[in-house]
Amino acid sequence: MNSSEAPSVSAKGRRRTTIALVAGIVAVLAIPLSALGRLAGLWGPMPIMIVAFLATFIGLLMAIVMGLIGVRKAEGPYQKSRSMVALVLGLAVAVPVGAFLVQGLPHPPIHDISTDTENPPKYVALQIERDETQAPNTTDWNPKAGEQQKKGFPELAPVKMAMAADAAYAKALDAAKAMKWRIAAAVPEEGRIEAVDVTFWSGFIDDVVIRITPVDENNSILDVRSLSRVGGGDAGKNAARIKAYLAKLNGG
Repeated sequence: MNSSEAPSVSAKGRRRTTIALVAGIVAVLAIPLSALGRLAGLWGPMPIMIVAFLATFIGLLMAIVMGLIGVRKAEGPYQKSRSMVALVLGLAVAVPVGAFLVQGLPHPPIHDISTDTENPPKYVALQIERDETQAPNTTDWNPKAGEQQKKGFPELAPVKMAMAADAAYAKALDAAKAMKWRIAAAVPEEGRIEAVDVTFWSGFIDDVVIRITPVDENNSILDVRSLSRVGGGDAGKNAARIKAYLAKLNGG
């Protein structure tokens, strides 16, 4: 390599290192910044979270690939250390992103989950809220999704409670409040509780309805339904929410 080529090579190396480092920083900050902006009321969850997820994914890929190249072709310790930082940032973000993808892949691509797939609880108060906000996902139960749910989450079923309906209702409401959900409706005479849960990072809104059905004076049946307002598959989030609620109901 002659002396006239050295400056262009150095400029290329600096540019590659800078791009890798910036990509790593974008991968780390894209989702947290979008979440902070949403919490501050600067924007809603859609479409900013889609942009944030794409920026995170592209950023981590660029940081890893260009960081590796930078480490191998670094022209000095300064460029090598910056490339190493970019590589570490990319890998650090890739771990939770990969875990999220792996966790979501086995689950059926559905977003409406109910312990009763034959006669799921119905939304009343939240139906009005969903209509006012023009939520894309309908509350109409899809029997085909119910069949997918049975295959993906066969453990979900109506819960038998050895107590009168009023006592079961009080316990169900306490558990819902303990989940830190926003209680949208509590109608004991109908055995109905409706609540809203907002996912922290994405800001996606999911609606929950709980139904208490009396069997006799000393026994009741509890059913829970969790439905996303937007999106197709939920990566198992609604089923996980129901399981967490049932664990809370049982003192977990």
